[in-house]
This record gives sequence, structure tokens and C-alpha cells, in this order.
Amino acid sequence: MLTFHRRVGKDHQLLISFSDRTDGDARSPSFLLGAGRGPIFPHQIHGADAAFVSEWASEEKFECDALITEEPEVSIGIRIADCVPIAIYGLSTTGPVLAVVHAGWRGIRDGVVTNVVERLAQAGCREPRAIVGPHISVEEYEFGTEDLAQLVESLGERVAGRTKDGSPALDLRAAVEVTLERDSVTVDYVVNRCSAQDPRYWSYRSSRDEERFALVGEIRLV
Repeated sequence: MLTFHRRVGKDHQLLISFSDRTDGDARSPSFLLGAGRGPIFPHQIHGADAAFVSEWASEEKFECDALITEEPEVSIGIRIADCVPIAIYGLSTTGPVLAVVHAGWRGIRDGVVTNVVERLAQAGCREPRAIVGPHISVEEYEFGTEDLAQLVESLGERVAGRTKDGSPALDLRAAVEVTLERDSVTVDYVVNRCSAQDPRYWSYRSSRDEERFALVGEIRLV
């Protein structure tokens, strides 16, 4: 488990964690189960919707690719194979706000990051910041030319690359960074680990793994 601690305001800190194989499959009902309850996960659909979480609930309640909370001690998460896990957070007039985002190419195309930033702003969050977790690298992510051209048109040439074999590829990291820059989100840290190359992670693209790792975040009182 790779965990980041971020102090937000006088009385709160954020715990932002990226699991790996040693933490178990994030699809398992017992994943990170503690005190009788584990993190709240949505049913992910590779879309752009986000939902606010105000209390503990089952994952069936949410069908989206991002969760947002302002509630201390409520753990929220998203599951990942090769897409980009992003924690976006900041301080509003009433306290910390935290979002966890599952950003695949379809979600990026459809505006999942922008939607989350707008929802955070509606909650009063200013000057949002982000941590970007492990995901598939451009060297491993061969991509169709039509879909790649569409993303290049909307996000710029920076998102286009080549695989290690020279095939057209999508640079998911660049796509996320461009989107965060456009949305005025400061990136605090990028975990430079490729899910398809690093044996600590499962990868659907390279190995057809069914297991998932996770991004889990929580607001805690200091």
C-alpha cells in the first residue's frame, strides 16, 4: 500500500492510498475490511458521472466513475486495472473535500475530470490539488488511430505517442495532465509506475488479469 498524507486545514488530514497485489484483490468483499466495513466503491461504467457520498452505503447505490465526500471517517474508493486513478482534493469554507476518480480514455474524453472539478467548486473548494496513481504507460498502450485522432483533436498532440514496438499509442498520463492543467488543478505528485510493467500491479491490457487494485481516500480528524 502506497499512502500519502496531506494536511488540509487545522483539524483534518487526508489519507490517500494506492493498493497493490499484496493488499489483495479490490473486487473481494473482504478488501480492506476493518471495523466491520470496507471502503465505498461505485459500480464503474467508464463514464463521466460523479456522486457525493455523505454516509456509509453499499456500492450498488452509485453507478459512476468518481466519488466525492466531505465527511470525515468515510472511506471512498475506485478500482483500477490500467486506467488512471486520481485523487483530487482541497479546502472549502466548511472543511476538506476529497474526490477519487477512475479516468479511462472514455472518461477522459467525456469529461470525468472536469465534471469532478466543477462539483468540487460547487461545494466551495478552491485551488484543488491532485495525486495521480499508477496506470498503464504509453509504451504499453497501443491505441486505435481513429480514437487517438479524436483525443488529439480535443487535448492536443501531447497525448499521442508510440508503443515500445512503434505502434500508435495513447499517453494516458499526458491526457490526464493536460485535463488537470486546463481545469486549474495543481498536481502534487505522480506515481511513476506502469501497471503493465510493474509486477506489483495487475493489468487487464497486458495479462487479462481479472483482479483489481484500488485508490482509496479518507478525510480524518487530527
